[in-house]
Amino acid sequence: MNNFKRNRIALCSGRCVLLMSVSILLLPLPVSAADYLFKPFVAISEEVTDNIYELPANKRAEYITRLRPGATLRYLSPLWTWDVAYTFEYRNYARDSRGDEYNHDGALKGNIALIENFLFVDLSDTYRRVTLDASRNSLTESSLFLNQTDQNIAVISPYLLWRLRGDNTLKTGYSFTDTRYWDPTGIEKQEHRGFAELTHDVTSKLSLNTRYAFTRLESLPSQFNKNDVSGGFKYEYAEKSFVFGQIGNSWQRFDTGLNVNYLFWNAGVTHDSRYAVATLETKVATTEDPLAVSTKETSYSGKLEKELQRGKIGMSVSYSEYVNTATNLMDRTKFALSANGRYEILQDLTANLGATGERFSHKTAADYPYRLTGVAGLNYALKNELTLGLTYTYVTDQYELDTTVGAKQVNKAVVEIKKTF
Repeated sequence: MNNFKRNRIALCSGRCVLLMSVSILLLPLPVSAADYLFKPFVAISEEVTDNIYELPANKRAEYITRLRPGATLRYLSPLWTWDVAYTFEYRNYARDSRGDEYNHDGALKGNIALIENFLFVDLSDTYRRVTLDASRNSLTESSLFLNQTDQNIAVISPYLLWRLRGDNTLKTGYSFTDTRYWDPTGIEKQEHRGFAELTHDVTSKLSLNTRYAFTRLESLPSQFNKNDVSGGFKYEYAEKSFVFGQIGNSWQRFDTGLNVNYLFWNAGVTHDSRYAVATLETKVATTEDPLAVSTKETSYSGKLEKELQRGKIGMSVSYSEYVNTATNLMDRTKFALSANGRYEILQDLTANLGATGERFSHKTAADYPYRLTGVAGLNYALKNELTLGLTYTYVTDQYELDTTVGAKQVNKAVVEIKKTF
């Protein structure tokens, strides 16, 4: 079966699973209002950009009308928990830079207790737009379509929860993950994973854990088996302040005969001084990469946030390295520094301001190494859950920080009105 037919089948399957799940959850259920929350909404926006294709020269302005109806749903019962969010989007490009677009963004997450307090099933299905470059985030990209693809990830995971003697809990189970992409360069994957995790509560504030997982991943380019062993702890040393650590080793064997092993970890601390909240974290883990079978990301990050009487301010810094484990090559790095603030000017009028600087290093592709982004916005809450928003965004991609020669710049403004029912 060729890629086009296979992708079309996957498209229908992913959407059908999400829509059927939403339909089932919307059936009348004998639950109280506290257990069932359904909130539909509709948003209409007009966007103007002076560089729709994001080129350094020959810019083209465009006016984009976006209609986004959707809904969120939450259902709680002793045996079932469901969280659903879905948004349909229609886009019209007034100057015909692109044809009309119909996009979907959905997330389904559920937990079912088949045998109370013992046998459970976790279910999830996400359908969203992502960037083809794993080091970039589609939520912070200025373009609505460049270098992006639709992604569908479905997960089913039955597991057993064993209550052992003392304060010990053993969780054993299996998960199957199916990852699909709509761009022909995206690498689709199917993952089978068996796992066991033992947790021991030393005190109400200190817990220890050990984990083991076996993973079999299959994709068109290659397949591999992976064994992960790790141990860690979490300690809450004060109210809203805690430290945690997890360290382990991964042994990865590809069907080509290549053997790879590496340390992985996840450690951090969150400290609430009542003046501000500081968070430091470092992590080594596999990350979903549309263009690779297996990518390891090593990240270091810090964040500082302070609540104000009428708003909030914060800043963050992060550094990440991305290694293709099949080739053992670090093909890109990313450094980011950002600051943001929110201030309530009036009771129903809020201002937002943000700035981000990013430094990318790509070993295998030519790209702009620097990106600077500035965002300013106003949100006004009208009556009956009606909100009006105005946002301006400026983005520049540059080869050097001290010159704009060859740079590309984008100015974008969006006005949106949203009604929640």
